[in-house]
Amino acid sequence: MATTGILIRRGAFTGLRPVHPRADLVDIANLIEVCFAPTLDAAGRSAIQEMRALGRTRGIMWLIARLTRALPPLYGFVWLERGQLVGNVTLTPVERGGGWVIANVAVLPAHRRRGIARRLMQAALDFVARRNTFAVLQVEADNAAARALYASLGFQEQRTFTHWRCPAYQRPALISLPLPPLRPLVPADVPGVTALAERVRPNERGGLGWLRPVSEAAFRPARFAALRYAFGGARANTWLLPGSDGQPVAALRLETRISSLARSFDALIAPEYGEQLAAPLISFVLRRLIGREHAVVTEHPCDDEAMNAALRAHAFRPERTLVHMIWTAGNDGHRTRRQGESD
Repeated sequence: MATTGILIRRGAFTGLRPVHPRADLVDIANLIEVCFAPTLDAAGRSAIQEMRALGRTRGIMWLIARLTRALPPLYGFVWLERGQLVGNVTLTPVERGGGWVIANVAVLPAHRRRGIARRLMQAALDFVARRNTFAVLQVEADNAAARALYASLGFQEQRTFTHWRCPAYQRPALISLPLPPLRPLVPADVPGVTALAERVRPNERGGLGWLRPVSEAAFRPARFAALRYAFGGARANTWLLPGSDGQPVAALRLETRISSLARSFDALIAPEYGEQLAAPLISFVLRRLIGREHAVVTEHPCDDEAMNAALRAHAFRPERTLVHMIWTAGNDGHRTRRQGESD
């Protein structure tokens, strides 16, 4: 479906047009705040304030913001209703792989169920199709209407992930379990840990998590890690538990940043060891990461019941559960609308 109804000048028409960053940024920030208020965390609210500040910047300051990448290139589409911005979809390039992230699919409540979200999505997918690539998005697991819309446009569900948090103030009572004999990863271990990750977190099912594909680079010790950490980069350490054949049956990837109030981890466990190792591994994580000033967070597949139980037992609480979905160019599902469907 070609994108039609493009507006030539603001305030004159009702319809779809590409984003104009200087004209639209403040209105998009306001729209996101209204539509996503229940799920915005501190980082999300801060991002909205930054969008408003940049949107009000003019002249040389706008040029400086673009040149310094404080305002990255903004792709997407908006829907205007008699000059009022009432809908938006944002497109952002994926750093690796050449695809696009679709985000901020939002329509003001008073203008929903009129097909606006579908038209915005169709425009976004036409944009991706012209580049012969793919698009990915996240949607709240309990948002049945949005999931149905995306499925009707040709998106496939990869996997559902839950974001868990153990707050800094919680200081959970660590369960008295013998800790598994984990050891730090050395370069020779990287292929084995990658193979374990490919088994339990295959890329076709979302990889390690949102925009984090499984690859040897994800586990290979970084060069100049201390220097990068000092300048705000991530410092990651991987621990593994070898099996009887020497290959890892479990691994933990722990990540910290000076600039972050949370420390994160990934737990990878061969399925046949899940019940046995989930709780001891979480105890190991908390003994290394918990602090009065730092929360501990993880993004984990929600279909792992053993890990869900272990996280709850250690005072972790679920924050959000998100379905990861993917659309690939050449899939024409977005060109047809099922009878009776709306946004």
